Amino acid sequence: MDGNVEIKTAEIPVNEYMSAFRDVSTFSECCRRCGNYGNLWSCPPFGFDSEACLSRWTTAFVVAARSEVPSGLLHKEMMDMFLRPLRKKLEKRMLELESRYGGLAFGFSGECHFCSDCARHIGEPCRHPDLVRPALEAFGFDIGKTVRELFGYELQWDNGGDSPWRLTLVGALFHDRMPGEISFM
Repeated sequence: MDGNVEIKTAEIPVNEYMSAFRDVSTFSECCRRCGNYGNLWSCPPFGFDSEACLSRWTTAFVVAARSEVPSGLLHKEMMDMFLRPLRKKLEKRMLELESRYGGLAFGFSGECHFCSDCARHIGEPCRHPDLVRPALEAFGFDIGKTVRELFGYELQWDNGGDSPWRLTLVGALFHDRMPGEISFM
């Protein structure tokens, strides 16, 4: 990873992570209000039981990546210069871990970046099912609580114009390996 990106990881039993950090009703409602809902293959609603999908794994390997962002950037500039490039690197590594160790990887934010125009809204299958992974929040996980309680961070949000001065992205790999066996680096 880049030198200006701080990576922290935590492992937690999946049943404990689901019980303590998942609020499906609250975050499903947030997803429904988003324009990506039902329009991107990385976003809900999903055609499967997410509870069953999650509970088949024993351990959640959660990754938080923080990077400082220069002040005064507009939201679009922050997205183009920092969020998307960092996210692509993080998700590439998460897919490598999924390939090596098995399990189910989760992306680092809700918006898919593999197609400029998702095939879902025209009723076609995903063009990149081997690459697209939903974000934890799409499965009802509270990312604010996750970063606060597992990593000691507070999320920062843009104020409607300027970007936050620190960007935090969170992803995960749900797996059945022994705790401590997986390293993000």
